[in-house]
This record gives sequence, C-alpha cells and structure tokens, in this order.
Amino acid sequence: LRATRESDIIVVAVPANETSDVIREIIPALRKNTLLFDLSAIKAPVVQALRLAEKHGADVASLHPMFGPRASGVKGRTIIIVQAGRNRAGTTMVRKLFKGADIVVTDARTHDKRMALCLALPHFINMAFAGILTRGARLARLRKFAGRTFTLQLLLSQVIASEPDTTADIQTMNRSARETLRDLQREIQTLVKTVERGNRSELIARYRRIRTLMSADPQFKVSGKAYEEACKAVLAITRP
Repeated sequence: LRATRESDIIVVAVPANETSDVIREIIPALRKNTLLFDLSAIKAPVVQALRLAEKHGADVASLHPMFGPRASGVKGRTIIIVQAGRNRAGTTMVRKLFKGADIVVTDARTHDKRMALCLALPHFINMAFAGILTRGARLARLRKFAGRTFTLQLLLSQVIASEPDTTADIQTMNRSARETLRDLQREIQTLVKTVERGNRSELIARYRRIRTLMSADPQFKVSGKAYEEACKAVLAITRP
C-alpha cells in the first residue's frame, strides 16, 4: 500500500478476475484526487469497485486499450474509456494522458455488451476451431494443404490460445457473452441442418442476405484488398 499512498496516478493492470479485489484492497491508502484507472476487458464488476474508490476521494475511470503490448505508442489507436465515476474528472484526466489516441467514451453496460461480440465471440470461435484441429495433433500435415484463409484463421487461434487466463475471463466474467454464445449456438444449428439437408439454394440465399447486410459497412468495399494485404504479410513471415 506504500506505493498507493505516494502516487498521483495508479494503474491497475492485473488479470480481470483480480481487478476488483485489488482496487478494493488499495482504497484505504488512496489520497484525495489521485487518478485511479484499470485496464480490464470486463467492466461491470470493476465499475462498482471504482465507485467505492471515488467515495474515498479518488478520481476514477476505467480503460480498455483495444491493442496489445506490442503496439508502438497510442497515436491513432483505440482506447475505450468507461465512465466509472459520478463525475467526469477521471475521464478528463485520462484523455489528457493519452493524447493522439482514438478515444471512445461509453458506459459499462454498453462496453460489456459490445465486447461480447468484439471479443468473446471471436475468441470462442477460434478456440473451437483450434480444439477441432488439435485432435490427433494434425497441424504439421494440415499445413501442407493449407490455403490463405486457413492460415489466417490458424494464426488467430494460436495467438488467442497463448493467453488462456485472459481468454477464460473474457468468456466467463462478461455476462453478455452468454447471450451471444446462445445466439451462436442457434446460428450453427440452423446452418448444420441446412447443410445436412443438402439444401444448396437455401445456403446461397442465406449467404446473399448476409452479404447484403454486411455491405452496409463502409469498409466492406475494401475488405477484399485488406484480405489480400493481410495474406501477403502473414505468408511473408510464416513461409520457411
């Protein structure tokens, strides 16, 4: 607690399942107007602890940097700020600390619901993909047959698999993730039944509807080019 008493800015950067406990532990040592923020990927439980810290006199906010530790600086990178306190002092101070970043301000409920789609869903899909591939340790043989899509998907699943604790917290601590996974289950069941019936026309119609909906995204027009560039970069690194 000594470091807490002597600090003007405190960053809680511990596993998500420990963040709330650490915040509560240091509250007695907080000085008035100390800036306190966390970097957790799940916000609902953390915000409750931060509000207790605010009552003790701290200025609080809750951050979620949408990039990893290998990033070279924050310029142009997205940082989500969850408005944790009753006042905006913490949010204002954090904005000044991370000038140049693409700041998105939201509330805990909205953050967690969107992270269910942006984090929990792709993590889950990639771990399921990896789970199937690693049955019988067939990766070395599969690579001989691998195309670009497989190579990119495998890369994603390997990166996610390298952080088991973080991946587990993203799935289990975010309550909104459960609803998203139920939606995924229903989607898979519908697709499986269509495939089992051999209904090609239904699949095509379904994929066309999805393409039409996705084309509303302004970045849809450049997705093909982005895919080609990503493939070139990955193959340049991974080829023997």
